[in-house]
Amino acid sequence: MNENSKVTKRREWVKNAAIIFLSVMLVLTFFSNTIMNYSLPEVATEYVQSGTITAKVRGTGNLEATDPYNVVIKESRKIESVNVKNGDTVEKDSVLFYLEDAESEELKTAEKELEDLRLAYLTGLFSGDITSDVISKVENGNTGTLSSYQAQLAEVDSRLTAAKNRLETATSNQQNAQNTLNNLTGQKNLNDAVTVDTSSEEKTVNSATANVSNAEAEVTRIKNEIAGLQAKVDEAAKLLGTITTDDKGNVTYSGGIAEYQKKKADAEANFDDAKTQKEAAEKALADAIATGDASAIENAQKIFDEIKLRIYDVAENQLNVAIGELDNANNMLAEYTDKAKKLQDLKNSDALAKAESTLASAKEALTSAQNALNNKKVDSQNVGAKNNLNTQIAQATNNKTKSDTEVTNITAEITKIQEEKAALIKALTAELNLSSKNTQIAEKEAQIERLKEKSVGATVTAPVAGTVTSINHVAGESTKPEEVLAVIQPAGKGFTLSFSATTEQAKKLSVGDVAEIQNSWYYEDVKATLASIKPDPNEPAAKKLLTFNVEGDVQAGQSLSVSVGQKSADYELVVPNSAIREDKNGKFILIVESKSSPLGNRYIASRVDVEVVASDDTHTAISAGLYGYEYVITTSTKPVEAGKQVRLAD
Repeated sequence: MNENSKVTKRREWVKNAAIIFLSVMLVLTFFSNTIMNYSLPEVATEYVQSGTITAKVRGTGNLEATDPYNVVIKESRKIESVNVKNGDTVEKDSVLFYLEDAESEELKTAEKELEDLRLAYLTGLFSGDITSDVISKVENGNTGTLSSYQAQLAEVDSRLTAAKNRLETATSNQQNAQNTLNNLTGQKNLNDAVTVDTSSEEKTVNSATANVSNAEAEVTRIKNEIAGLQAKVDEAAKLLGTITTDDKGNVTYSGGIAEYQKKKADAEANFDDAKTQKEAAEKALADAIATGDASAIENAQKIFDEIKLRIYDVAENQLNVAIGELDNANNMLAEYTDKAKKLQDLKNSDALAKAESTLASAKEALTSAQNALNNKKVDSQNVGAKNNLNTQIAQATNNKTKSDTEVTNITAEITKIQEEKAALIKALTAELNLSSKNTQIAEKEAQIERLKEKSVGATVTAPVAGTVTSINHVAGESTKPEEVLAVIQPAGKGFTLSFSATTEQAKKLSVGDVAEIQNSWYYEDVKATLASIKPDPNEPAAKKLLTFNVEGDVQAGQSLSVSVGQKSADYELVVPNSAIREDKNGKFILIVESKSSPLGNRYIASRVDVEVVASDDTHTAISAGLYGYEYVITTSTKPVEAGKQVRLAD
């Protein structure tokens, strides 16, 4: 009984275990798919479908003025009040700043410089190096021109050159006279020692000596004449420019007179223009006087005085100088033509060569005669020969004395001319220096007057009409010379806006594309046009800097968002941007394919290679072997690979 009970219990246990095992297996079989899904990547999907792509590049930047105008002040002043604020629209000559009545640092500096100039001027007057004539000329404004200074120096140089040429001739004559005296003295000594009759030989020597002297004198005369003519020709050439003279003495030139004529014509035209301005200013002054408006009369008088002093008087002085220079050049040309003709005729006649040939022949004859005389003993008892030789020695001694005196006189003359030239250079230099200081004093006095006018009731006004974009000073602050006080955006001038885009985005844009303004309802008549596409200085390899010209009711410094690019287009296959993937083989998407099984549907990720056709901020148009309406994976909880099973998000 007990045995049967135990067997029965064992069988019950085996049956229950089998039932439990089969139940568990049944549960696992039916719920295995659900259990496995919890370990698979969960993916979100969207349909591949047709759609519209708008390939736009969007960006935001701050507006900058295209051509801002900087308002500057020329001197140091203290600001009393500011009459505008940022964003104000001003007209040309509107008051921007009021300045306190006070002497500027520039005025104080100018007054100190004027004192220094006057001291230097007075120091020069009492230095003892300046003559009263020079002082009078400078005080009366009668100083000479550069051409007149050059003419004075040229005249002195001409006289100095002529004197040096005469000294050279006189020195040569002095040496010849000494040689003649030495020869005659030697002959006398011989005659005193011998009694041979040498009268015939002495006559020949005397004749040959006279011929040599005459020939030397002729050569010297011709050389002096050529030198004098050449000096005049050279002097004229300095003034007249390039001059040529043919073998017939005809003169041609280039530059020189033509330049003086052009200078005169230009000066006449300039004077006519200045005269017109002066007459217009006179009429304006008369009209102002007729109105009786004191302010208008004062302004018209200032304009007239400025034109009369700075334009008309200067033009008139320049015209007088040009006329004088042209007259001087014409006179010099006439003298040059005469001297050049005489010089060429003298050269064509070969007079110098003939005279030098005659001199050479005379010297040869003299040498021959002297040799003959030396070879013959002189009869010391021949009283006539001795007396004749004594007469020749006396004449030669007289000639030597005259030549010595001439050399001394010419040397003294040269010294005097050199001293005259040095004094002239000193006087001209003193005149130029004194005149320069006098001019500087006048200019500094005029500058001080202008600065004094600005020191009382001075204002800084707008040089152009436009919008004030920047005020750099407040009341109570002091300015510095050439400092920017304010910035004005001129009326009619636009703005620029810049931001970076990728190189790929920039390829879709062209200069001239019109951008859309974000929140355009907020702006009035604002237009942005793409002006340039350049490499971004910060990332030139990867990005481009897009610059837009902006027009409309905006201000510098304002932030503006724009979008620019191609127009919208329809495409058959469009997917979210997050669906596009890329590896070394190119761009692709993962779609979900469904496979049936006894336990239900299984979802497998499948790769599809694609070509991107267009894209915008959210979607991309693709070209691929798809029918449309496939499920494309956009996001996943885990990395997904092609061929792997996934589970769909609820």
